[in-house]
Amino acid sequence: MQFEIEFDTSHLEHILEAARREIATPAEMLGSIGESLLRVNRRRHEQGVDPEGKEWKPLSELTLAAGSRKGGPLNKTGRMLASFLYQIDNETLILGFDGQRDATLAALHQAGSDPYVIRPKTKKALAFAGIVRQRVNHPGLPKRELIGFPDSDKSLVENVAIDHLTRVLNRVR
Repeated sequence: MQFEIEFDTSHLEHILEAARREIATPAEMLGSIGESLLRVNRRRHEQGVDPEGKEWKPLSELTLAAGSRKGGPLNKTGRMLASFLYQIDNETLILGFDGQRDATLAALHQAGSDPYVIRPKTKKALAFAGIVRQRVNHPGLPKRELIGFPDSDKSLVENVAIDHLTRVLNRVR
């Protein structure tokens, strides 16, 4: 007795070709990942926590005395959070802040800063929280991490990539 089995592999070839195209041109998948990472990072920013979920240092009493705060740390105007975005460049996903000023401020908050001196640029004195001085010895900014890649984000990226590839392969069926 003898059995003969023939396989039609054309469907498998279509699936492999779809997977190859997706890997060769990952912009769509990177866009899905970027949207997901943007959402979780914005949520952390709004909650005032770092990527590991630890609360940022609170605002100083002097900063609070200056008033006109829209929110907690890094949320005075909401502009920094509004400038938070992602970009895709070929096979690279970039998550960060748009604009020179916002990117510079974000970098200072991400790492914190050493103490520094503030001097007026166009006036004779500085005014802050009802205090007027010709120069201010700023104590430095506490570290308030804005962007990171904790294990929860790694799992998110893995799940988004799997979901994306599954959708691509299901379209081939």
